[in-house]
Amino acid sequence: MSPQRSAAASGSTVSLTSPTTPHEGDRLTFHWTTDAPDAKNWIGIYDGTRQPGVGASLVWDYVTTAAGDLTLDAGGLAEGVYTAYLLAKDGYGILAQTPAFTVTARPVITRPHAVLDSFTTGAYASGDTVSVPLAPLWIRPQGNPAGTPSFRRLAGDSWLSVRQDGTVTGTAPRHPSAHPGRVTVAVKDSAGGSDTVTVQVPVRTAGAQPRLTVASLNLWDAGSHIDDGHEKRLRLILGRGLDVVAVQESGGSAAKTLADALGWHAYDSPAGVGLVSRFPLDHASTPVPGVPAVAATLRLPDNQTVRLWAAQLDEAAYGPYALRDGRTPAQVEAAEPKTLRYRQASALLAAMRADIASRTPVVLAAGLASPSHLDGRGRNAVRWPITVALDKAGLTDAYREAHPHAANDPGTTWSPVRPGEPQDRIDQLHFAGRLRVESAYTLCTGWPKAVPDTAGNGWPSDHAAPVVTFSLPSRHA
Repeated sequence: MSPQRSAAASGSTVSLTSPTTPHEGDRLTFHWTTDAPDAKNWIGIYDGTRQPGVGASLVWDYVTTAAGDLTLDAGGLAEGVYTAYLLAKDGYGILAQTPAFTVTARPVITRPHAVLDSFTTGAYASGDTVSVPLAPLWIRPQGNPAGTPSFRRLAGDSWLSVRQDGTVTGTAPRHPSAHPGRVTVAVKDSAGGSDTVTVQVPVRTAGAQPRLTVASLNLWDAGSHIDDGHEKRLRLILGRGLDVVAVQESGGSAAKTLADALGWHAYDSPAGVGLVSRFPLDHASTPVPGVPAVAATLRLPDNQTVRLWAAQLDEAAYGPYALRDGRTPAQVEAAEPKTLRYRQASALLAAMRADIASRTPVVLAAGLASPSHLDGRGRNAVRWPITVALDKAGLTDAYREAHPHAANDPGTTWSPVRPGEPQDRIDQLHFAGRLRVESAYTLCTGWPKAVPDTAGNGWPSDHAAPVVTFSLPSRHA
């Protein structure tokens, strides 16, 4: 659904009242008024310039009266700029919105602590067994004495409980409510740390259309340029509600390390490309000779499957450098097919051919080291051969499907920390088959400092990350 401004907007207000200068982990209180009250009006928070209808809100709740105050558990919000919207009747009609507000990084914590104070799991179907491990999300900073965390349930829905080892368990109810299930857990570490964690567990109604949020994330030399990179990556994945992350420059092991902490599934490769998935992975591909790429089948609810490919192509002879140095578009187009990158792309598409031709939906999440032919403008536009080849093979550029006008939505991923580089969209998600793009955006949290002052950045990469939410036709439809 596209964002729409309600005619009632002039009679509605919403404002952030506390705290006025929020930090990561704070609970946020909003005051609203409206001359169009409804039992399904709601307030939701969106990051950056995203508006309602472009991806899911990061945190939300219903507001049923003409005026009042609402406190949202916004502990999952990383540093960055956000806007809260007062929205009409369970939809995306905007009644009012706050001015953009900034969440700043929380002070450095040296005691043991939880990765996030609050996060939302993936959606479960009625009758599913819930199992969410919290112990791997307990962080012991380097140099801190080793300790043992203990977990205690403080409050929440009766169908959710907490085991001694910190695992949240339960059986998803047959008749789910509009709100996710919720449980708050106290954690105390024998080394002196203590914290609370609120876990929200959504339950899908029968026949609901399955959704899948996929990101492609370059880990930048296995995270070696960012302090506490593992914790920051966990915070990113949980706080943004990602279901699958295709990683590049993983060092051959980072995908499994992340999955072990999340209680998820992983597929790593010595080539430095891997998959981290909330959903089970099977039928992993054999290596594609000469191409850093992996593939596996995601096992989604209702016995649905998606074939997921991840890849990273060679960066040598980068085309935008040639343009910057005075080569013409025609010269660049002629040179690109002679690169190792183009040969890798051809081998990758040959390996994907059977999957693209099948009835199973396919997603390719890749660092292409090439801009897109769909992003060019005017007489100097380049028909970049790699994305032309992906298009001819039957793959659709998910970001351009959602944002067809490159001038308005460039979607730049390279590079948020290298301002002197040509700014291009070289990290992309492509798809084929029965998938619908619900939303697509480029993610980079906070205000990362430029190279070489990147160690303290909250954003754990030198690339921004493309993120796409797909919907699949329900088997009950």
